[in-house]
Amino acid sequence: MGLMIRDMLMNARAASRVISRQEALCECGATVSTSARFCPRCGVAHLLRVTAVATESRALARRVLAEIVDRLLPLPFIAYLFPPWMFVVLAYHLICDGSPSGRSPGKWIFRLRVVSIASNAPCGVWRSILRRAPSAVGQAAYCSWMFVPVITAYEIASLAFVWLNPSGRRFEDYLAGTQVITEGQYQKLRPLCGECGSRIALAAQYCPHCGTRRK
Repeated sequence: MGLMIRDMLMNARAASRVISRQEALCECGATVSTSARFCPRCGVAHLLRVTAVATESRALARRVLAEIVDRLLPLPFIAYLFPPWMFVVLAYHLICDGSPSGRSPGKWIFRLRVVSIASNAPCGVWRSILRRAPSAVGQAAYCSWMFVPVITAYEIASLAFVWLNPSGRRFEDYLAGTQVITEGQYQKLRPLCGECGSRIALAAQYCPHCGTRRK
């Protein structure tokens, strides 16, 4: 188990280096290379964030509780309406983090968010699908005793990976370019505009919603 976790961490670091060479979105909506210092559309200097922040020490317990809530919610559909409603359960798990706020019901209760490390904005639907695919398939696989040992081993390895990783990211987070952070971290990384009250990137010099220059 220790060797497997070590290999996963090495692969995750390699994936992180690949992600750092990808493109990100500017606050104005333009696609910007992560190596660019200025947006080609609006000309504003954007320090696009491509590295994850250190996770808070208490976040792991909250994430476990949030995941329990998210997995308990669709259980009635599995218990009483299986198998026709299994696709509904799969869809729920895939997009639950893709809300405009980046929060599933469990993360909303325990004040967590899934954000893109490039902009610290909510992760969006497609990133949510990428990072939640193993969880969605895993819950469906629990319905067959044949797959329970495999899924249990994956769950333990995933939890150990998150616990050992200073940023608290799963391997899927490296593929999707996402991270789970606390509400307090989110508010620091995306402060409120003093004029319109919208949340903006910490490095942005102007609010993309009202155009007010940050002081």
